[in-house]
Amino acid sequence: MTNRHSKTLLTVSRYSLPILLAGVMSGCASTSDLEALQKRVDEINATATSASSVAQEAKAIAGDAKNTANAALSASDQAKAVSSEASTAARQAEKTASEASNAASNALAASDQAKSASSEALTTSQSATQAATEAKIKAYEASTKASSASFKADSLKAKQEAKDAVPANP
Repeated sequence: MTNRHSKTLLTVSRYSLPILLAGVMSGCASTSDLEALQKRVDEINATATSASSVAQEAKAIAGDAKNTANAALSASDQAKAVSSEASTAARQAEKTASEASNAASNALAASDQAKSASSEALTTSQSATQAATEAKIKAYEASTKASSASFKADSLKAKQEAKDAVPANP
């Protein structure tokens, strides 16, 4: 923008200065013409100064806008990186959740199998307890019969021994 201002001043000087000199040299210009010309040159210089000031302000605003745009771009890049990390974390969480769901399903199946095996074991245990009770009863019956048989055998043996001990009467 400064170059543009300089070019504008050069252009104004290039056209207005020769006109001013020509008027002075020719002697045709009156004081009022010279004053009008000077007033016009002053107006052009004021306009050029104002344009230069506006250009400087515009340049400053453009610099601020550029800095803001760069900051926004940087923030966008950071947001994109964070978004990518979040997406990766979300995929990992989804994978972990799926694995946990599979593990829970497997655990449920194992639990069902264990429940079934436990139920079968309980039935088998009840059957074994009943069989043991029946075996115990039969063992008592056998023991009673064995005691009775032993008593009878002892009684018969005692009778036999008593018979064998008595002399025969001639």
